[in-house]
Amino acid sequence: MPPRRIVALALAACVSLASVSARADDADATARAAETKRKGDEAMDSGRPAEALAAYSEAYALTRDPALLYNKGRALQALTEYPKALEELEAFDRSAPEDLRARVPGLPALLAELRQKVSSVVITCNVAGATLRLRDRGLGVTPMGAPAKVNAGKALVEVTAEGYFPYKREIDLPGGGAVTIDAQLLAKSTTGILVVRSPVANASVRIDGRALGVVPYEASLSPGSHAIELRRDGYKTAQTSAVLGPGERREIDVPLEAEKGLLSRWWFWTGVGVVAAGGVALAVALTTEREPDRGTVAPGVVVGGLRGAGFSF
Repeated sequence: MPPRRIVALALAACVSLASVSARADDADATARAAETKRKGDEAMDSGRPAEALAAYSEAYALTRDPALLYNKGRALQALTEYPKALEELEAFDRSAPEDLRARVPGLPALLAELRQKVSSVVITCNVAGATLRLRDRGLGVTPMGAPAKVNAGKALVEVTAEGYFPYKREIDLPGGGAVTIDAQLLAKSTTGILVVRSPVANASVRIDGRALGVVPYEASLSPGSHAIELRRDGYKTAQTSAVLGPGERREIDVPLEAEKGLLSRWWFWTGVGVVAAGGVALAVALTTEREPDRGTVAPGVVVGGLRGAGFSF
């Protein structure tokens, strides 16, 4: 037999053996994937989505079966990892054959529901290399690349860099929408932070004569002394001052003293009092200033011209 013929036959035999071996490997991978998927299904049925996700991911790596993309998406949904769940289900929608997608008639509604639970976030910053965190998860450093897909809802954004005061902001991320946050970091060498608080809610804050907002208020100020003034209806204006050093963060609590009104006393001075009850106004003229009656009088009971009337405040 010519040498060329011998070589050709040998090559054909090798190809045949390789094909048989590949088919055997494929069959083995399919069997292992089926068993792994079964374990994932059991985990989902038992309320263990994290185990199910691991099993489905392993099975998908063996077979690339698009049905497993759907299973992975549902496991991620159960884990409230909505952006990743949406990514897997959209991949299923793109790659699954028509007959497989037909077995999931609720897929469009499911995708629409998940899109409303996902928000897109971009964070810009005046400092390069600043660390970005959202809900205590790292988003990398500035400048940020592609927008981050995250769960919609309330979230704390944190931006930090060496030598700068940290930036923290509570935001509400809209479902199905996008948000851009501009974080301006302040250098500690040229700035101080003054936080003004008060036990009286919504007291207005003025610093160095400028109206800034209501308590609690955080102000970025130059180092030095700063005049602080708090105002609130029904309270006396409070004034104080604070000295800030470079890079210092200082918190100050300013109390407010309530103003005393007419109804805070249990007696009336000369004047006119009007008491409204059941839509009927009773006017009593007190024309003579007099000492309150001697004896024990319960606080809140009006004496003198209203004796016996039974009115109290």
